[in-house]
Amino acid sequence: MWVKPSEILVTAFWSTDRANPYFALQRRRGQDEERSGFTSLFVATIDSVFETKTNRYRILHQRPDSEVYHLVAEADTKHEIEQHWKWIEENLMPTLGTIDKGVDVTDYVTCKIKSLCAQSDDNELDDFESEKFKNAAKKFHKLFTVPSDEKLVTYYSCSYWKGHVPRQGWMYLSVNYLCFYSYLLGKDLTIVLKFTDITSLERVQAYLSEAIRISTRVNVHEFTMFRRIDETFQMLEQLANFAAKKLLSDKGAFKEEDFFPAVTKKTAPKVISQLKRDLDAKSRSETYRCRFRLPRNERLDGETSCSLWTPYNRQNVSGKIYISSDFICFASRVHHQVNVIIPLRNVMVVEKPTQITSDIDNSTALIILTKERGNFLFSNFAEREIVINKLSDMLSQLQGTLSPTPSITQSPFELSNPLYTQFCETYSDRRRSLEKTKEAAWDNHFLLYGKGPTMYRTNEIYELLFNGLPDSMRSEIWLNFSGAIHEKTLNPNVYIESVQKSRENNNDQIFEEIERDVYRALPDHKAFQNENGINALRHLLRSYACYNPDVGYCQAMNIIGGVLLLYMNEEDAFWTLASICERLLPDYYNTKVVGALIDQGVFTDYCKEYLPDLYEKLKTLGIASCISLSWFLTLFVCVLPFDSAIYVMDIFFFDGIKVLFQIALVILYENRDKLLKCNDDGDAILVLTSYLETITNPIRKLDEKEESTDENPSIVDLIKQSYMNYNGINEDDVNKLRLKHRLKVVQGMGESLSQSAAKNTIKYCQFKESEIKDLFYVFKDTSRISLTEAVDPRKLAYETYRVGKTEFAVLYKYISPWYVGEAPEHLCELLFHTICLYSNSSMYTSSPNTLSHEIDFPKFIRLCNILYHGDFKLKLKLLFIAHFDDDDRRIQALPTLFPISQTEVRKSFSSTSLTSSTSSSTNRPIDIPDFIDESDQVNNNIQIIKTSVDDTSQQDLINEEPIHLKQSEICKPFRRISTSTLSSDTSSLTLSTDQHLTTDIDNANNKIEYEWAISFEQFEAAMNAETSIINWFEIKYLIDDKIANYNQDFLR
Repeated sequence: MWVKPSEILVTAFWSTDRANPYFALQRRRGQDEERSGFTSLFVATIDSVFETKTNRYRILHQRPDSEVYHLVAEADTKHEIEQHWKWIEENLMPTLGTIDKGVDVTDYVTCKIKSLCAQSDDNELDDFESEKFKNAAKKFHKLFTVPSDEKLVTYYSCSYWKGHVPRQGWMYLSVNYLCFYSYLLGKDLTIVLKFTDITSLERVQAYLSEAIRISTRVNVHEFTMFRRIDETFQMLEQLANFAAKKLLSDKGAFKEEDFFPAVTKKTAPKVISQLKRDLDAKSRSETYRCRFRLPRNERLDGETSCSLWTPYNRQNVSGKIYISSDFICFASRVHHQVNVIIPLRNVMVVEKPTQITSDIDNSTALIILTKERGNFLFSNFAEREIVINKLSDMLSQLQGTLSPTPSITQSPFELSNPLYTQFCETYSDRRRSLEKTKEAAWDNHFLLYGKGPTMYRTNEIYELLFNGLPDSMRSEIWLNFSGAIHEKTLNPNVYIESVQKSRENNNDQIFEEIERDVYRALPDHKAFQNENGINALRHLLRSYACYNPDVGYCQAMNIIGGVLLLYMNEEDAFWTLASICERLLPDYYNTKVVGALIDQGVFTDYCKEYLPDLYEKLKTLGIASCISLSWFLTLFVCVLPFDSAIYVMDIFFFDGIKVLFQIALVILYENRDKLLKCNDDGDAILVLTSYLETITNPIRKLDEKEESTDENPSIVDLIKQSYMNYNGINEDDVNKLRLKHRLKVVQGMGESLSQSAAKNTIKYCQFKESEIKDLFYVFKDTSRISLTEAVDPRKLAYETYRVGKTEFAVLYKYISPWYVGEAPEHLCELLFHTICLYSNSSMYTSSPNTLSHEIDFPKFIRLCNILYHGDFKLKLKLLFIAHFDDDDRRIQALPTLFPISQTEVRKSFSSTSLTSSTSSSTNRPIDIPDFIDESDQVNNNIQIIKTSVDDTSQQDLINEEPIHLKQSEICKPFRRISTSTLSSDTSSLTLSTDQHLTTDIDNANNKIEYEWAISFEQFEAAMNAETSIINWFEIKYLIDDKIANYNQDFLR
């Protein structure tokens, strides 16, 4: 491409290929030439290590009377640079010969090249990346075998430890791949890893500096000598997290454009890549949403340091203000000293203050006036004008989109009130007194710190939460602290529409599951012993399944939904349930409870950190990783007495997932001595169950009219103790650990699938269990189906992975020992079509129009078993059947190739068409049909093309020698029978003229009256006479070598 002329230093790193009086075309040494010379090796090494130049060619301008060189063009390909050279010779050289003065020559060349650069810029309006990054992207696609549409995110200089010697090079990070390339003194090193294949990602201490260790199922890689290891590791975490979420997501639930929005010229970065900037922005937005419990689509616009005036103690609190499309939030520098959430829809005006206290600098302050709370005073802004202008613009845009009185659809049905109101009259006098005391305490707190979404959230609120919420205020407080109030306000009619939609849809399988579970939710509670409570829960669960089909319904949601309905009306419970499923406990309630499995691993890490001796004991007992599953899924409702579990939920909505970890740890700590004495997992579970059942609370004691005793543990004391001992747990650390265990869960689910595949298919083949697992990993990797997408209630999980024609071609190339010769693709297509016939659910009667054109793993393993462990006759039979042209005859022969299990017999013979078509031949074995030759004339011999094999080299010698077989020896004549009268013993197949069986015609003047068929027995007899063919088929190939080749190219 043309570049603006600039003076350049000429070095020995370049060699001149062409030259004229005014220009020179140069090539970078070490490029497009044999790298035998020391200079070429040295230059190539320098370029690889320091990446000083990515373009290989350049054109320089120099006058004969000057020693100054000007760079005018450069390119990465020889073709491009030659086009520029041709343009110079045709358009510049004739004119330059007429100019007398050397200075005028340079001025003319500079003017012309600059105009070309300007024209090029106008033609590339959509190209926003920096020149350096574009060159790196070109090099990335040139060095590594990745899809052409793969997007490069960023790249870093580092070293790769190979043995005891570091190899300096460059790490390239794309959306789906981690790649590394090093070139040192003539030796290349290339590594390509898929993020979905990474099992662990960690920082370790290496010989010279800190290193990043990346483990896959196949290898372990260590990279070190990073200039910015924190940034590199964070980027690796983000990309690995993206890949894992994409793999675990339901079909259509994960949208890549949410991660990588479209690039515009306004948003394009000037130095870094667009994708890297988007990943950084997304990471900050996730942290922002998690901290303030905001909707999923909220994106952080900016943040800046400032101070907030707190009227309850008349102080300035330093922290940061965060601005997004719908919210203004503040968080103090000291954790939980004060947090504020201001919905932008509640803001009236943003302005400069006029009269303020002497403690605040008027020149750096601003006031936000709201409809509910009043004023929020911020100060100490570094650039106040920018913040005011930004907020004013956002406010004007928002007011333009909001209607003054939003229309709310009137519900056509009656929404239930909180169910507790139906039985609160049974409260004892002591409990009523306690409820009033709590209400008064909360009213005083609201009076001082505010009420609703805009309240000041401070540490003083913990004491109120520890003592439990009053029943009458639980709905309002849960709604605010969970963040559900924001979703409810922004979507006023969604719940009514979801309920209406659920009433119209009565045939959904999810609804049937909900119907079974509504009667199991809190069956001992009075509210769910009558139809009013059951109907409310049914409305809630069915409407949420319609609102969020990606989550749908999962067991344990009925329990959580039942608790919410006790203290909230249906709509408030709906939005609070959505907040739990989508933000507070992400991925907990899907088909594989992935989120709960991830948090099990996180909890195991915390056990190892805080209770190391107990962790080792539980690990020995085999329950360290599964003890907390039911605890977290139901928020302790199913393991604690109900009135005690409510206390946990009160604090959970304020502090999130850390509460569950803290309480689980303190429960283990309180039973530490007993658990260390347990001899098996049953004893440990009994100890924990007995302890949890005895946990009491103030409400139970009041209702039972008992005096307070210290015999049983109190839930209030447990919660306080959890905060004193384990308050170091925070959501930022939890999210980092979740990434680590998300990778482990992905690999664990894959390992479970492989074990299931090996267990259920080992009876079909002679492979070892480890070989079947390796084959399944290759098959699954090629199929590209997400783990949660591979769910079909009619099949085992491993059976839902399928490959099409393109994927099968890749498998055949790497796995099949028959991928030899001049045209192996033809045999690949024949085998694929044959197995597709076998894979059909009604395989022995289906027509090609009803085939799925996909192959599952059980059928693939049976094919591999024939290729690797079949005898000579079975392999010949596979080839013989694969070359049939008529699918009906091929289907007829398949049972002789793949014996049918009893399960397949029940499936295949369930259709009436199969019964009727085979009724005449059920009492005799199925024969292999014959080949038929449909030539117009008949010859006295048939020619079979022979593949000869060199026994020593085991290399194919194609078409070396034809085998001539006499017609009377292997052929038999018979009359053509119409297809309508075909039976199983006389049906025939057509052999196409492009197959390896041909007929030489001698009697050209006679019309044939007979067609010639070759039976398998005759074909087998002819092949048994060929020693070279027998020897080739009897070669024993190692499947491990084939899999290793695949791993080398795809799973490095």
